[in-house]
Amino acid sequence: MSPRPTVLRTDRLRLLRPAPEDLAAVTALHGDPETNRHNPDGPTSPETCERWLAAWHANWERDGFGYFCVFADEAPGELLGVAGLKVSTTALPGGVEVPVRNLYYRFRPAVWGRGLAAEATGAALDHVRTLRADLPVCAVIRAGNLPSRRLAARLGLHETGEVDAAGRHVHLLGAPGSRLG
Repeated sequence: MSPRPTVLRTDRLRLLRPAPEDLAAVTALHGDPETNRHNPDGPTSPETCERWLAAWHANWERDGFGYFCVFADEAPGELLGVAGLKVSTTALPGGVEVPVRNLYYRFRPAVWGRGLAAEATGAALDHVRTLRADLPVCAVIRAGNLPSRRLAARLGLHETGEVDAAGRHVHLLGAPGSRLG
């Protein structure tokens, strides 16, 4: 099997489109209780991770962008996290579904505090800035997840005062004509 081409590169990271060979690492990342400290649903099952990986591939095929698997240059085979954007909807109270470019990031606890999530998500934001620019960038974050809220603010997102149907605070970047703007 030939190596996958790097989609994006930063000073320290390579961001690659997810591939079937990432399943074990994606499952380990999302199944780790510590990684899911701020996830009220807790760790993700292997079956769900398999469905997610297939959906992430479909996002790339349909939209030309999606979530990335993030690797360090010095350890090219070790998944550090997942970061990126995909076209999605955010459910607001009252059942209103708002289309967005959903910003997602989840990294291994061993690399927290090193700025890698900001580096990866910043590169992903730059990559999709003009793709589906009609949709706002949205990060939906639990109030108690202060590290994620700080990262969203560093990336230029602001809290809108909206809370989604699951009780998470909506953070937004660029909302032309959106109800969330």
